Amino acid sequence: MASGTRRAAQRRADRIRAFRDEVSALQAEQACPLTEEQLAAIAAHHGRLLAGLSEHFDIDRSADAGQLSKGLRLASLLGAAALVAAITTLIERVWGRLGLASQVTMLCAFPLASLAGVQMAAERERTRYVAGLLALVACGTAWVAIVLTSRVLDIPFSALLLWPGVGFGLALAMSYGFRSVLAISLAALTAAMAGVFFEAGGVPWTALVERLEPLAGSALAMAMLARYAGAAGDGFEESTRLTGMVIGLGALLGLASVHGASLLAFSPAAALYFYQAVMLVVSLVLLWRRLRADDSVGVGVLSAYLSLFLLIRYVDWFWDALPAWAFFLGLAAVALTSIGWLRRRRGRLEAL
Repeated sequence: MASGTRRAAQRRADRIRAFRDEVSALQAEQACPLTEEQLAAIAAHHGRLLAGLSEHFDIDRSADAGQLSKGLRLASLLGAAALVAAITTLIERVWGRLGLASQVTMLCAFPLASLAGVQMAAERERTRYVAGLLALVACGTAWVAIVLTSRVLDIPFSALLLWPGVGFGLALAMSYGFRSVLAISLAALTAAMAGVFFEAGGVPWTALVERLEPLAGSALAMAMLARYAGAAGDGFEESTRLTGMVIGLGALLGLASVHGASLLAFSPAAALYFYQAVMLVVSLVLLWRRLRADDSVGVGVLSAYLSLFLLIRYVDWFWDALPAWAFFLGLAAVALTSIGWLRRRRGRLEAL
């Protein structure tokens, strides 16, 4: 088997589908240089290859199947959220009738039962949608158990209590290759690292949502070190990078837009100007790197953040200074300029 991972197998299947579509178009234009015998041999080889890939991996052999797979992943996510909500509601309903030992036992039972379900489902289904749903339930109920156990034992919920949930989620993700569980656990990891920073200085860890530098720093460091996560599972490098970029750029955007969100010993206005420059530089550098890596998802995320940042800056600078018609005309000009720059950039990439 030439393709060692599901993602590599899916990319090969996509190339085969694209090849077949192009051959069909060339035949319709009477411009196909291949003979019927050659086309039959290629089709037979592709058929054997797709059969082998389908046997070993859960690949989508058509565009419609790919759309259905996206729907299945969304249904798994929604189903997991509904199950965690149902379990939490059930716990709250019977909570007051139980003693301490029964409460702790029940809190531990749900994630362990979900974990057993993950193992059984992973052994029996090749697509692993049910296993993925149960993995999210295990992760969610583990967090519920941590929060409620701290409440029962009258332990203040500190940043240190985030680490058991992070460890559980990372172990689960790496054992079975679930990227959604990985992303959730990495998001909790960035909060845990930022929270420890504050608690070490004698400040409540919840200050991480008010002073955003530790959160931005830990998330962007995670994005930069994402290449080391690839060895832990298929697609983990991309998931780690995307999680770090989403959280890190969101925190930087807050630092560049909200007065008093910085730890720097500057005036609020000076801190805003500083982080506006940082946001612009970091976004452009990361965008350039993702363009070079041909990472369409990363480019989309960075473009969205950069566009939102520029829109906020435009509103801050010109909303009061310009009449409404000039404001929106200028905004349209910015959009057209961006389109022109992106078209030129795409042309250069296609010329390579």
